[in-house]
Amino acid sequence: MFSKILVTALNLQRVNHSHAYFLFALVIPIVLTAGCATQQIPKEPVDSNRLLLADLPTYSPGEFFEYDHGLSRIVTDSSNGMVSWKYANGSASSGFANFLVPQLTWEAPGSRGTSTTDAAADVLWPLKFGNFGRFDITQTIHKIDGGVPETLGRRWECSVEGTERVSVPAGDFDSYVVSCNRYSSDGGEWRGRHTYFYSPDIRHYVKLEKRYAGGSARIEQLKGYGFNSEYLPEKEQNELKKQLYRTLADGKQGISSSWANSDRTISAMLIPYQTFSGAGGQPCREYKSIYNVEGRVYHHTRKACQSADGSWQRIGL
Repeated sequence: MFSKILVTALNLQRVNHSHAYFLFALVIPIVLTAGCATQQIPKEPVDSNRLLLADLPTYSPGEFFEYDHGLSRIVTDSSNGMVSWKYANGSASSGFANFLVPQLTWEAPGSRGTSTTDAAADVLWPLKFGNFGRFDITQTIHKIDGGVPETLGRRWECSVEGTERVSVPAGDFDSYVVSCNRYSSDGGEWRGRHTYFYSPDIRHYVKLEKRYAGGSARIEQLKGYGFNSEYLPEKEQNELKKQLYRTLADGKQGISSSWANSDRTISAMLIPYQTFSGAGGQPCREYKSIYNVEGRVYHHTRKACQSADGSWQRIGL
């Protein structure tokens, strides 16, 4: 498969879901004790002159994000401000590109659900210190094995609290800090808070802190992100594949070749490096692919060997 040549395997890991409130926690991340959740870590504010503007993010099919609790999520479709995601455990969801609003449809092992909301698709965006937004959402959860559907009503209040430079496994990022508090719709009881650390550089959150009324807390930190060209339209996949094959077969070491789709929203720079012989004596090369996907830049370093039919197959990790 071409994805074996161009992209990193997503290292999808099976994650079991036991909580019906799937919309707000698609996986079971790291759970901290209440004592750990109260530890104070000094925050480093970001010079506003160096922090990029934070417009509403856009996503393209094939972009993926992996967090340190083992979950990978990949964009499978994106149009008209709506984004569909597929998760490591086989779950799927769809909703606004604005991740501050919980997903509108989802399906997970054991349950599925839909939501209705009065939230504007761009609520709180573009991010700016002091921005505030409030919306209601009603969620209906259906058990796969039947039973009476469960309906939950929640009110969310979100605000931009400031900026902070954060360190996560994927690197160091200047970020906007956005907190969303969740309340019950009937009595206004506080139910929890999500705090997002959003990086304008990659136009996605790099850290998410979840705190709950019971005192527990969960943290998700970005450890990897990239682009899977297998999700390009077939015609574009074939064009990119041909360009890669030519680059690996005839390209001079360190000299790049390039490719772009028809509307130039996605482009790739392919750089061949050293040539070596594979286990069967076939020609092999190391290469780097640098993707620019609507302004997000992804780097992949790979090795591939040529098959008898002239195609190239990726080897190793």
